[in-house]
Amino acid sequence: MTPVNSRPLPPTKVRWAGVIAICQSLIGLGYAGILIVREFQGKEDPSLVSEGANIAWVGFGTAIFFIIIFGAVLAGAVSMMKGRKWGRGPVAMMEMILLLISYYMFSGGALWAALATAASALAALIFLFSPKSVDWAAENYRS
Repeated sequence: MTPVNSRPLPPTKVRWAGVIAICQSLIGLGYAGILIVREFQGKEDPSLVSEGANIAWVGFGTAIFFIIIFGAVLAGAVSMMKGRKWGRGPVAMMEMILLLISYYMFSGGALWAALATAASALAALIFLFSPKSVDWAAENYRS
């Protein structure tokens, strides 16, 4: 009798990239939660300037965007860590985007946040594109 889950676990580096992506996703989802709470409390962002009535929806819109994006990356990271085919792409894309975002964080004066974002994104990318990780992904997609 064959086991129900015959997929081999991914290499350790892939699992570490998954852990990093999960942590980043939870931070993004937490921020979305903060935006929703702020909207329900009626707080306004003083940096937003507009005469239109739709400005009131910016917090909710941003929260929904974060929930969709970071929710997909969270699901991808969990899937990837379980050895499934789907998941590596969304995680790799998010890490590349976060690496670029860290540049703007640095330009905006948020040095420590920029360093943490860049270091975590770079580490995850190194883990995802290590030789063993690439070999695992190639073998996983062949099966």
